[in-house]
Amino acid sequence: MRAAQHERMKNLIAGFAFLLVAGCASVSSADCSADAHALGQRDGRLGATPQSDLYAQRCGAAPDRAQYDAGWRAGYSQRPIPLW
Repeated sequence: MRAAQHERMKNLIAGFAFLLVAGCASVSSADCSADAHALGQRDGRLGATPQSDLYAQRCGAAPDRAQYDAGWRAGYSQRPIPLW
């Protein structure tokens, strides 16, 4: 009985790990195929620090740095300012 419970738990954990890795892969591939200016604009609008080096590590190739930076500056100037 105990071995069966252990086996079920192991399978459950393996299933969750697979779903987690599959979810990360889909997010990464969407960012890698995106327009560098649009990607930078989204990051800037969200208030994130420039992330072009992170995309280079994740995707294997850096986005066009000039386009990304221009998009980030444009997005950062459009970000909502918290009222607290």
